[in-house]
Amino acid sequence: MAFTKTFGVMFLCFSLCLVFSSADGNAPLSAYEVLQSYNLPVGVLPAGVAGYTLDSNSGQFWVNLTNECKFNEGGHKIKYESIITGVITQNNLGDLDGVKVKTAFFWSSIKNVNRDQDQLGFKVGIFGTKSFPISDFSYSPECYY
Repeated sequence: MAFTKTFGVMFLCFSLCLVFSSADGNAPLSAYEVLQSYNLPVGVLPAGVAGYTLDSNSGQFWVNLTNECKFNEGGHKIKYESIITGVITQNNLGDLDGVKVKTAFFWSSIKNVNRDQDQLGFKVGIFGTKSFPISDFSYSPECYY
C-alpha cells in the first residue's frame, strides 16, 4: 500500500514537471513559439510581447504588450491594444479583441485569423475576409507609439 502511494505521488510529480517544462527544460515557451506550435506565423504579433497567458484546455489567451502598438504594413495601418485576447486552435486565432485595421476613414476590428495552407485570412468586422501570403508574416513588425 505504501509503495502504491509513493509511486502515485512520484508519477504525479513527474507528470506535473512534464506539463510545466518547455523544450529546453527550463524556460516557458515565448508567445511566438506558442503561435508556431499552433501552425501560425510569428508575424501575427508585433515585436516586444511583454507576456502572455494561455489556458491550454480552452485555448483562451491573453497577450500583454508594454503599450498600445501601431505600425504600417503593406499599405495597411494596424493597431494593437496593450492587451489582446482570443482563442487559439490549430491554424486559427478566433474571438480576437484588441487588434484593429484602418479601413477608409475608421478603425475596424480584426475578429479572426485563419491559416489555409500558404495563405493567412483575416476576418475584418463586417467587411469580410482578406487573404495574404503566409510569407508576409515571417517576422514580427516593429511598433511605433
